[in-house]
Amino acid sequence: MINFLMSRGIIGDPNIVPYASEYIKSHHKVLVIALSFFRDQFQSQADYEAFYSKGGEYYDKMISAFLPYHILESNISFLNYFKDDQELAIKKIMEADIIYFPGGAPDLMMQRIIELGIKEALESKDFFIGSSAGAMIQFENYHISKDQDYLNFSYQNGLNLLKGFSIEVHFRRRKNQKKAMRKVFRAYKHPIFALPDDGAIIIKDNEARLINAYLYYDLKGVIR
Repeated sequence: MINFLMSRGIIGDPNIVPYASEYIKSHHKVLVIALSFFRDQFQSQADYEAFYSKGGEYYDKMISAFLPYHILESNISFLNYFKDDQELAIKKIMEADIIYFPGGAPDLMMQRIIELGIKEALESKDFFIGSSAGAMIQFENYHISKDQDYLNFSYQNGLNLLKGFSIEVHFRRRKNQKKAMRKVFRAYKHPIFALPDDGAIIIKDNEARLINAYLYYDLKGVIR
């Protein structure tokens, strides 16, 4: 299995491409799981379509992000929350080589995954890329730190892909982030990695490569 964990959608960044190109190939088909939006992000289905459909802001961002890997636009598709039923969603998942989870609201993304009945199908795949929320939900259990979008710290259930360690996305050494990491370490006593906005962790078969990311807690405690 291959798991890319990032704080931002920097898969096309020149600092990431040399590492990621070892895994992402031109023939790969990418499916963007467009389910991570906040409830107040779109006023209507039309707003959603304008953002994720051809010519939309996020659509264009994804097409551009995979250009360095020579992946054709025709090989990048989106799971549409409003149009795709379970059967079509699963068909798209099964046909994809890479599952891409966008940033946004991790808890709402998981809620929609379960509502659509596609959790098992997603967990059957073996190549995942996620930014922020999309990195977090790859863990069987993850935490949400208090920030401008979430008023309280919480533990959440994700996909059964990764376990045994945690990540703190958008790490800027903020008080709320450090407090959350302390709480997680006390609860689980496992490693915690800090992921700044320009950072990434690439995991293949349980071996991790850190790119501008670092271990913040080891099994004994804080080390940074």
